[in-house]
Amino acid sequence: MKEPEIIVAGKDNGEDMVVRHQTSKGTEVYGMAIPNIHADAEWDLGPTWCYLILGEKTILIDTGRFGNVEVLESQLKTIGQSFSSIYAIIVSHCHEDHDGNLPDILPLMNAELWAHQVYPRMTSYYPDITDGAFRPDLPGSCRSCVMPEEFVQKNCNSYHKKRSQLSIDFLVNDEFESPIKDLSFASTPGHSPDSICIILENEVIFTGDTILPGITPHPSRTQSFEANRRILPERYQKENTTYGLMNYIKSLNKVANLSSRGFQATFTAHRLFYNGKFNLIHSTSDRANEIIQFHIDRCLDILEIISSEPKHLDEIVVKHFTPTQLAGVGSLMAQNELLAHIEIMEECGDVRQVGKDDELFQHTGSTQCLDLLRTYLP
Repeated sequence: MKEPEIIVAGKDNGEDMVVRHQTSKGTEVYGMAIPNIHADAEWDLGPTWCYLILGEKTILIDTGRFGNVEVLESQLKTIGQSFSSIYAIIVSHCHEDHDGNLPDILPLMNAELWAHQVYPRMTSYYPDITDGAFRPDLPGSCRSCVMPEEFVQKNCNSYHKKRSQLSIDFLVNDEFESPIKDLSFASTPGHSPDSICIILENEVIFTGDTILPGITPHPSRTQSFEANRRILPERYQKENTTYGLMNYIKSLNKVANLSSRGFQATFTAHRLFYNGKFNLIHSTSDRANEIIQFHIDRCLDILEIISSEPKHLDEIVVKHFTPTQLAGVGSLMAQNELLAHIEIMEECGDVRQVGKDDELFQHTGSTQCLDLLRTYLP
């Protein structure tokens, strides 16, 4: 992948940048870096990259974190576009740093809204369906939210309520036949149950959070499937094909196989430009396999940490992650990440809970999870 042309230079982490890429057919793609939550910690993602495709129809992929409508509008103006010129908005998945500005800008436009068929279930409320959900009062995307109540009240509630009023024009999945030429989709659940990758002209892939350079997104938890099973569309209720690290690994394998098409450009939702330089993915397949290996290595590390004696989740977190990774809400994210791995290891019989504490884990001596995950590598 060649470096995109810089139209507007931004901050060292890429924030406020606007870049341009042209496909072999001459279609222009503009990347716009919208501010995200910033923390002086290793888990800081940098801005969210949203993409404008100037092809047969003008398409916007993602809208960035809420509170940045004016930033997005200004960046569109920089490239001679406006909200009114957009034909369709495609949401890569339901997280607020991707669809956050959607409830504010969609009413200003005459644009279609495209999202995965699970997406409207993630934006809706189901307070009467508890099923073990940690926060059944929140919409589907956040029923497993572990953030403190004050954080939710301050940052998310208004956005959630406005988002729940939106209607979706096209619900996409792998079988969806796009009415827009040279545009196709791949369902890639695991990070989020409604995650999709968007493929343009069989040449450019927009990966959302499914594949990122240098880092990997947090996988969802398998337990979320049981909490959310009844709110999902019927075709997704019978077996879990939407949540958990195992489904994320399968999605990575799927993208690795898609890459046999020979993508000329891979556009990610975070860290396209970071630490003062582009972080380009030259082989989507290689990067997908690197992330699979990363999660295999993490499982191996967890097993080594608990090999001599049972450890509490907090102990495993401190031994596995660096202090800067655990800064702020990083410790909560770290716990969830490790539990996503432990879920697979428990299912494979490699780890069991011991004692009365449901967060005290012991290695059984088995390593079947490693063999299972390695089957998804070439």
